[in-house]
Amino acid sequence: MNAPPKAYLALYLDAPLQSWGYQSRLDQRTTLPYPTRSGIIGLISAAMGIDRADANSLDQFRRLRMTVLTFRQGDTLVDFHTVGGGYDRKTQEQFIVHTAKGGLRGQGQETVTTYRQYLQNSRYGAVLEGPRDHLGRLAHALIDPRWGLWLGRKPCVPASPVFQGLFGSYEQALARLEDIAGGPARRVVREVDHFAEGSDTLMDRPLNFQTRQFAPRRVKVET
Repeated sequence: MNAPPKAYLALYLDAPLQSWGYQSRLDQRTTLPYPTRSGIIGLISAAMGIDRADANSLDQFRRLRMTVLTFRQGDTLVDFHTVGGGYDRKTQEQFIVHTAKGGLRGQGQETVTTYRQYLQNSRYGAVLEGPRDHLGRLAHALIDPRWGLWLGRKPCVPASPVFQGLFGSYEQALARLEDIAGGPARRVVREVDHFAEGSDTLMDRPLNFQTRQFAPRRVKVET
């Protein structure tokens, strides 16, 4: 039986702020210097209307190969972020951050602080390789998304259309992204089949967004 015809889906990721969370813990919300696989799959899942608790729907993405391109690497911004501070415990309880058990946090501990990293004025591209019919469904969702699209976190709204076309070859998809970005990529992150071929291992292959379960992915970073 012949394999289904392949296609290449081109995405352009351009925004004043982006944040591709990786190994973030508690009050430190970090970002990689380029988009993660989990971030891209999360963006597409939002476009398709897939609930974060629907882990079974993530199976359709496992065989897709992804290449990420950096066209412009901006500076890193650290945002000191507070939640739930300055409210009266008696009359404004609903605005105060509660504990995991549902009770009020202790006196003087109402305010939750985090340090959140963002990438400023960066531009990236992503090329997904897979069966044409499957990528065609993803393309349709990106053109007419069910839920809003953002680049890593909800404040990071795209400044340009994310979907840039469905192509018959990687070279055609790359040419489209280079054209809109105004030049070649400065860094390319490719997925590899064998460990020895790669240079980095990333825990960003999503298995379950709700429980934050991820599997390793071997990549080669080319600069």
